[in-house]
Amino acid sequence: MSQSIILHQWEISPFCQKVARTLRYKGLDYSTVDYNGLLGGKVMRLSKVGKVPVLEVDCERIQDSTRIVRWLDEQYPEPPLYPADAQQRALVDLWEDWSDELLYWYEVHFRANDPKALKEAVRLSCVGRPAVEGVAAGPTLKLTMNAQLKAQGLGRMSKEDIHSSFLGLLDRVETALQPTGWLVGDSMTVADIAVASQFLEVDRTSDPLRPELWKRPHLAKQLKAVQGI
Repeated sequence: MSQSIILHQWEISPFCQKVARTLRYKGLDYSTVDYNGLLGGKVMRLSKVGKVPVLEVDCERIQDSTRIVRWLDEQYPEPPLYPADAQQRALVDLWEDWSDELLYWYEVHFRANDPKALKEAVRLSCVGRPAVEGVAAGPTLKLTMNAQLKAQGLGRMSKEDIHSSFLGLLDRVETALQPTGWLVGDSMTVADIAVASQFLEVDRTSDPLRPELWKRPHLAKQLKAVQGI
């Protein structure tokens, strides 16, 4: 019997995109509910954590992108997203954690400080709201994200140092991809989907560093593969 699968998401969230790409990689049919604008107030009702993504399968809800992907791989093992080898699986988990806990904050930096990306975030945040609210939404959202960046630590660095550090991250990923084209093993894993989902959100910006994503051949090939899921 086919299951009803609903992805509750904020569409430009890299974590939601990680889950969406996993669903497509598994060949699963699903529908989405976007919590833009006024609908964002209903996110708190979806789970105790009060964040998206949340995956609803029939009457069961799973929250947190990492837990969702692991659940999907257990329930729908083909094609696999985690290696059978324990050491390789540990490496996949490390890459995913690195992406979610460190790389994400670079994506927030680019989103907050790029006019194109910020405008799109404001547009989605204002869906269904009075037009007058949109005037203050941009500065408010930028202040909120920059405050989060300062609390995390990245926002205390100069722009030049952030960009230099980001280029170093790209170089390290490029080096890790050289042996097989994938971060772990010889096929795509959730490590590739998690990392690429963060980078592909940076690609939605107009930041001068955006072309750097595509100058590294192995990284460019990985991004295109994940983008094409």
